[in-house]
Amino acid sequence: MVLAQAAGRRDTAAIAADIGAFWTRAGAAGTSTDSRFGQPVRHCDPLALEVHPAIQVGRPLPPLPPYVERRHDRELAKVVSEACSGRSRIAMLVGASSTGKTRACWEAIQHLPAQWRVWHPFDPTRPDAADQHLEQVPAHTVVWFNEAQHYLLTADPRLGERLAARLRTLLHDQARGPVLVLGTIWPHYWDALTGPPPANDLDLRAQARDLLIGADIAVPDAWSTIEVRQLAAASDARLREAVENAEAGRITQYLAGVPELMQRYRNAPPLARAVLTAAIDARRLGHPLSLPHELLTRAAPSYLADVEWGQVSEDWWQDALSYTAKPCHGIAGPLIPIRPRPTEDATLPASYRLADFLQQRGAAERAAIFPPAGFWDAVAAAVSDPVTLRTIGDHAEHRGRYRRAAALYRLAVAGGDDQARWTLAAIRERAGDQSGATALRQGGTSAFVDEGAELSARAELRERAGDLPGAIDLYQRAANRGDAQSWDRVVSLLEQTTDPDGALEAALRAADQGHASALRVLAITRDRMGNPHGSEQVAQLAADRGDATIFGSLAATRERLGDLQGARELYQRGADHGDTHALCSLAELLKRNGLRDMAEQLYQQVIDSGTPSALVTLAALREQMGDKTAARQLYQRAADGGSTAALLSLAAAHERDGDLDEAEKRYQQAIQQGDVTGWWSLAGLRHQSGDLVGADQMYRRAADHGISAALISLAELAEERGDRVEAAEWALLATDHGDSDGLDMLIQLRRRMGDRAGANKMERFGLDDDGSPAASLE
Repeated sequence: MVLAQAAGRRDTAAIAADIGAFWTRAGAAGTSTDSRFGQPVRHCDPLALEVHPAIQVGRPLPPLPPYVERRHDRELAKVVSEACSGRSRIAMLVGASSTGKTRACWEAIQHLPAQWRVWHPFDPTRPDAADQHLEQVPAHTVVWFNEAQHYLLTADPRLGERLAARLRTLLHDQARGPVLVLGTIWPHYWDALTGPPPANDLDLRAQARDLLIGADIAVPDAWSTIEVRQLAAASDARLREAVENAEAGRITQYLAGVPELMQRYRNAPPLARAVLTAAIDARRLGHPLSLPHELLTRAAPSYLADVEWGQVSEDWWQDALSYTAKPCHGIAGPLIPIRPRPTEDATLPASYRLADFLQQRGAAERAAIFPPAGFWDAVAAAVSDPVTLRTIGDHAEHRGRYRRAAALYRLAVAGGDDQARWTLAAIRERAGDQSGATALRQGGTSAFVDEGAELSARAELRERAGDLPGAIDLYQRAANRGDAQSWDRVVSLLEQTTDPDGALEAALRAADQGHASALRVLAITRDRMGNPHGSEQVAQLAADRGDATIFGSLAATRERLGDLQGARELYQRGADHGDTHALCSLAELLKRNGLRDMAEQLYQQVIDSGTPSALVTLAALREQMGDKTAARQLYQRAADGGSTAALLSLAAAHERDGDLDEAEKRYQQAIQQGDVTGWWSLAGLRHQSGDLVGADQMYRRAADHGISAALISLAELAEERGDRVEAAEWALLATDHGDSDGLDMLIQLRRRMGDRAGANKMERFGLDDDGSPAASLE
């Protein structure tokens, strides 16, 4: 502008407009990013990212109240900081519904630089959107996996595993980084994804387990006393009300309107309550998030008494929906229609979504209730997806209702689900229908759905016959078709057949595709074959890809073989990579070999870290070495840091020493911190001391908190008192809860009561809907 004026130009306003337009275009060109991958963080709406708005109190307030940082926020901030520094990272916030997981993620990304964008895949469905575009995600993207179970715990495990593998590839691809994967998930979904695979079965969640282990950040149900005290002086009226009225420090749930939501369910008129209860049962027994209109309209009437059903209007569904869809203090109602987006097919049948917290709380309250006959008839008539039919059938089978399970399995088989075919064959065989079982098995294409598993089975036969080249070829083909375990066999056999270069190449290729276990297998195989140098090279490659525990595993093997120096070096390398257990094991090794001062220095490193999980590991090792005093001190320090696992370990130590009063005190503390397994442990203490009345009370509390084994214990107590009728009632409740031990106990009780015919029927055909012995599978 100054230069223009100096040059005698009079049209300075036009010049200013031209300059402004130039810089606008330049800025847009410099920051353009594929719009498929979200918006800049600064442009995002937290409500669009599924952060729950808070309740409204008095005058209108912003949707979100001021934020108060908690312990998990500090952990999450470290992950975000590492992403800012250029390293791709993942964090999964694990906690119950409405505990503030999504809000914590929202607050964390506010610290990202301006070039970062947020991508929330959900259209047409969450897993489909992620599957379609995940391989093209650019750098500086936050992959927003709110409610991660919808992406990773899919009805078809292969889809979830494919997404997990692609995420692992994305996180390890330096050319595409940095990226930040943020997710939230409920604890039981986390356990389903990360728990050990079933014995003698396919590992259907290997990719998800490798992706998630070590990425969890726990979000507690309740706020600590100090955190609540911080809220008490807040200027926001909602925070003050939450402090005054929230139960047991459950501040976030209160802010999200959960109390009103639960009151709406409990106080619902019969018709609306029937619809909500049918929805709860459908979700807790395995139906996906979207509940079809036909399923609910068919099932709901069976939850009403005849007199109640006789009083409903012709337009009864709209009457029920007007109640269930009404918002609750700023959050969605208990059951709301799923509105199609403009890009979705509006002609699809209507479907509905049940509120998350109501699903969770309702499932807990109805855990030991078997749904009425009309519910099962509705599932058979309204559900067409074979995987969903099989899943709900599994729940029926676990509850001893073999007839209901068989009916759903038959529909799943007709829909092409081979896994249901084999399960149905087992039910037929147990019922004595050997010919029917044989026909089902002969009609299947293979014991498993995918071709990879079939190739793997053929490869195993070749391997047993000594045809290793043929086995390697088949295992390779199976691996290329998605059978993760076949990579491990390819690597192991190549190494054993003196092709170490081929083994390493295969292991690296597997790791690049997300199968990190292949590197671990190769390292262990080389170690066993007397190639420690080669083993350690592969271990370093595995550690570089995030598997730091491999050094500890190799070290333990070296220690057993007497190679103490090699073990010491490997433990140290594991510790250098952040494996606290390896550090503790190294300290114990030094101590056993007389290097007490060096061991104590390492112990002090663990103690100085103050990390509860590390302290618990060290305490367990001290306890194994007989140093009970030091172990208890460490457990106590970890407990002071908020570890309920440390409290339970401390209580168990007191229990082993016979100090039942102190053990009970610790179990009570664990209960106060939200660990309901403490009720189970307390009941065992009372039982052990001969206080059967107290044990009965504690077992009931444990059962109220969803611990089905407590129902079996109550049945055993009743039988000890000679009341087999009550014992059968408790055993049936355990069965309805899904505990197969309950059905076994019912069968034994029938036999002990002299009803062998009834016991035999139960064993072959299971139970009818009312819990009596079924007469057939038809």
